[in-house]
Amino acid sequence: MKMNVIGILTLTEREVTRVLRIWTQTIIPPVITALLFILIFGLSLGSRISSVGGVGYLQYIIPGLLMMGMIMSAYSNTTSSLYLAKFQGSVQEMMVAPLSYWGIIMALTLGGLIRALLVGTCILLVSLLFAHAALHSVVALIYFAVMSSLLFSFAGIVTALWATNFDRMNIFITFLITPLTYLGGVFYSITMLPPIWQTIARFNPILYIVDGFRYAFIGSSDVPILYSFLVVLVLTIFFFFLCVHLFRIGYRLRT
Repeated sequence: MKMNVIGILTLTEREVTRVLRIWTQTIIPPVITALLFILIFGLSLGSRISSVGGVGYLQYIIPGLLMMGMIMSAYSNTTSSLYLAKFQGSVQEMMVAPLSYWGIIMALTLGGLIRALLVGTCILLVSLLFAHAALHSVVALIYFAVMSSLLFSFAGIVTALWATNFDRMNIFITFLITPLTYLGGVFYSITMLPPIWQTIARFNPILYIVDGFRYAFIGSSDVPILYSFLVVLVLTIFFFFLCVHLFRIGYRLRT
């Protein structure tokens, strides 16, 4: 299928421009949230915990806070962008334009990826004011940052297609993604949990995302790093093809 590069770049530019135009809503809130977690958990609770995973507590939670900010940003960007396009009827214009559904998905996803990376970079810069951030593996850093952002960008597209109102649009992030993120080892190592809860925690896919990303910084992980690589890869591929399938059949796009 021939790809309309100009159309993809134009739609991507629109997505990025939207993110930058309302930066007080898209960039600042997750940075402030991460800063509050650093102050509340890192500085207060961290003073009572000597080390986790061989590093200081604050240094341990920073990668998790980075990933949490990127996950929420990528998901929220594609969800809000596509749902508003459906709500305003502009998605119909995209569907009849000389732009394949592959191109639409790619542009929306790139917008989510760029927003997630901007948020992650800002959180990292703020965290450097409080703790030294070592880097163990550049490859793991890039892989988990990019693939996780793509994964939740795709998940956001699926949610926006499924949602028929604003309440339904917020169901997944409120009752699924947010709880799984907080239970995904952002603030603790699963080795601190009783054996039964360690087993249950391993069924949480966000654990592998956070743990793999933390490995990029501190060089150790609670689960084999290969498992984390594979879980992120499989989930990203699954949601990508789900997006393609839903766009192909015009799921809740055509009125």
